[in-house]
Amino acid sequence: MDTGKLLYCNPLSLPSIPLGSDGWEAMEEFTGESEREYRSVSDPSVRYFDGKWYMYPSYGMAWVSDDFRTWKHVRTEPYDMKYSPDVVFFRNKYYMTSHSNGLYVSDTPLGEFKYLGDFIMPDGSLFRPTDPCLFADDDGRLYMYAFTMRRDGPGSPFTTGTMGMELDGDDPRRIINGPEILFEFDPANPWERFGEKRQDARFGWIEGQWMLKRNGRYYLIYSSAGTQFTNYCMAAYYSDECPLSGFKLQKNNPVTESRSRLVSGAGHGSITEGPNGTLWAFYTMSANITHAFERLVGMDLIAVNGDGELYAPHGITDSPQFAPGQASDPVLSNSPGLFSLTARQRTMSRASSHIYGREPMYALDESLLTFWEPEHDDPAPCLTVNLQAQYIISAARIIWYDVGLDSRKGALRGPFRYKIECASELCNPVWHSVVDATGNRDDLKVDFRQFPETRTSAVRLTVTGHPHGVYPAVTDFSVFGIRE
Repeated sequence: MDTGKLLYCNPLSLPSIPLGSDGWEAMEEFTGESEREYRSVSDPSVRYFDGKWYMYPSYGMAWVSDDFRTWKHVRTEPYDMKYSPDVVFFRNKYYMTSHSNGLYVSDTPLGEFKYLGDFIMPDGSLFRPTDPCLFADDDGRLYMYAFTMRRDGPGSPFTTGTMGMELDGDDPRRIINGPEILFEFDPANPWERFGEKRQDARFGWIEGQWMLKRNGRYYLIYSSAGTQFTNYCMAAYYSDECPLSGFKLQKNNPVTESRSRLVSGAGHGSITEGPNGTLWAFYTMSANITHAFERLVGMDLIAVNGDGELYAPHGITDSPQFAPGQASDPVLSNSPGLFSLTARQRTMSRASSHIYGREPMYALDESLLTFWEPEHDDPAPCLTVNLQAQYIISAARIIWYDVGLDSRKGALRGPFRYKIECASELCNPVWHSVVDATGNRDDLKVDFRQFPETRTSAVRLTVTGHPHGVYPAVTDFSVFGIRE
């Protein structure tokens, strides 16, 4: 077991995840969902600029990383570009656009971004794209890809798809070639059908367009068929001709599709190049306890197979993986071999308290839809898990849930404080700390930690602090290790 290297674990530990802003959803008028606040991050565009990695997701920007593992939140101006922001480096400038927006420009990848105006069609009309992706080809030409939708007549279903267009390099607002519809929903592709069971053969939501060029081949990546579903995925067409024609559907599709109970969905994101020529997918997963569009972000390794098609060699992961640049051959193996030891340990867990219907087992069931909630007057909520054997542990993940979050009443986001201890036996336990986050100052909805290898047969999580007005609850408590 090699745990001396930097690891990451899905969902990603992103600090300062913002409040969701999905007030436009028509269903909210019926359900009243908009009255309840929630945190959300989704639709990540990830770019490499000047030796650093920049993530531009929906709801707020941006997150910056030197190592692909630890992300720092840096507030941009503008901050909330609503959905699907993307930034591209072109002719010594950084151009940005987003869902139903025009074009912005800056001298730096973090702005301040200046608004240039709406895009301009060849006939002079103004245009704002949906789910846009900007692509600068290595021949000095600039392109944009976006969602498109048509309806053949009253009562007929909407048909969604992908369109592409070339932009004027001297005035990138101007569309000089296109828009061209490159492909549309095809019910013969099961992953494109709408619904949790992909049951709707007449409708599919084709969105989240992204362009990747690799070894001269253009990969046009898209997402389907609904961000609220666990089958949310990314698939791809490719062209060996040019960025706007000749696209063929990959035989190996979807490229990213989750089989995990915990990582519920792997859609709408980006595939970008990392250290040593590796490829990494950053994607959106559903975490919709409070709202249909409550979401988190994950990442996994991507490679090109013998047919020149994109695939995920290890699938979508929910256990610790080596961070980019850490494994000598990540396509062969990118795992340190750690297992979740607390998963489904329902009969072997106990808590200091719980609210009815929020029992401790819900922190161990590998679901983002349930959580353990201690009683609100519990001064030091703790959750103890008997591992049933002695293991060597070296990492842990906590996914918090903000009960009572309401900024209008002063219940704000903020850091949770806690400690994780271990004991060799539970008859007369002697507890030793492996993670001391009692002084934690980082606002982490997902908190993944590595620590020195420790032999233990039991673990205990104790909450020692939480944001003002918010009650602590745990969606997931996972301790990772291996049997001797």
